[in-house]
Amino acid sequence: MEEKERYLLVNKIGCIMRLVLTTCPIDKSKKLIEEILKLKLAGCGLEVCITESKFWWKGKIDKEKETLIIFKTRDVLVEKLFKKIKELHPYEIPFIGEIEVEKVNEEYMKWLKEVTE
Repeated sequence: MEEKERYLLVNKIGCIMRLVLTTCPIDKSKKLIEEILKLKLAGCGLEVCITESKFWWKGKIDKEKETLIIFKTRDVLVEKLFKKIKELHPYEIPFIGEIEVEKVNEEYMKWLKEVTE
């Protein structure tokens, strides 16, 4: 998206969309998503099931059945969302990442702004 287009969309709607990602055990993902949505820190929590995740933990390779959660939110809520995910997450050291969405349809951005605080 050209800078001018982006500037006009941000000024028209007043926000920039972000995707915040985290992974967690399959049996904990629904509760995490529901808590975040109740707090209106995201407009949507999307679950993507992962068959198996392998990672280094405490000196050995470990594995877990996980879900990738993609939260759709606004730029002004990212820090609060990171903090709340850390607070609610079952892992000692959770992955939490942020992706800026370059372009999104105007109707969706209006909806996202309406449903989040």
